[in-house]
Amino acid sequence: MLSNSKLEKLDLAIGKCFAKAHLSDEDIEVILTASDEEFYHNMNLLMDQVRTIKIWCQIECQRKWAQAHMTGCPEDRMQHVSPYAKYSYRGYRT
Repeated sequence: MLSNSKLEKLDLAIGKCFAKAHLSDEDIEVILTASDEEFYHNMNLLMDQVRTIKIWCQIECQRKWAQAHMTGCPEDRMQHVSPYAKYSYRGYRT
């Protein structure tokens, strides 16, 4: 069961995904740590809506990586790891 603060954070992150707004690192982490059951039962979302959220989260991760890769110094490029890498066991692409 989700606490009220995590539920509110997840709700805000989902709203940003549907609005196609930029996601912060915290928003990405909240979405990636949420299980499908939390999306379906607690947030009352359909499968297509959850897929849209996850795709937008992936796009934002790629945008952040590209932005850091293009503007950062070479040391930052070597240290940057996609947030999806921690969750590859759940089927996310890195």
